[in-house]
Amino acid sequence: MLAAVALNVAATVTVAVGVALSPDIHRAVPIGGVFAAGVMGLGFALCLIGPAMAVSAAGRRRAQVVGATIAIGAVEFAVNFIALAWAPAAPLRFLSPFHYYAPGDALAKGAVLWPQLGILVGAGVLGILLAHLLLQRRDLAP
Repeated sequence: MLAAVALNVAATVTVAVGVALSPDIHRAVPIGGVFAAGVMGLGFALCLIGPAMAVSAAGRRRAQVVGATIAIGAVEFAVNFIALAWAPAAPLRFLSPFHYYAPGDALAKGAVLWPQLGILVGAGVLGILLAHLLLQRRDLAP
């Protein structure tokens, strides 16, 4: 979690400095939008970390956990891609966090997209709670 926060803060500050130092970009991009996109990035990171922690709590071997976590992320991305590309699958986009993570929209509007952020954070918190429950019931002895 700390690494995700540190990376998001570093990226957000770097982009904010770049926007502030470029008059042309600064006219088109509000600084508030940069920070709103950064907040959306934190929500997205939490949405990915929560399920990864749940998989980690349920798994026994590192390779299983890494493989399952990568598979979850790949499937979520593929579902969103297919839903965008193929009209009959469009309703499936709501199952993917990539649908809710819209930093470009936050950047353009200059504000946090609260409903989308709520869904991202909610999914992350649910994953963390599931991990906690799984660890409470798991025998951690070797």
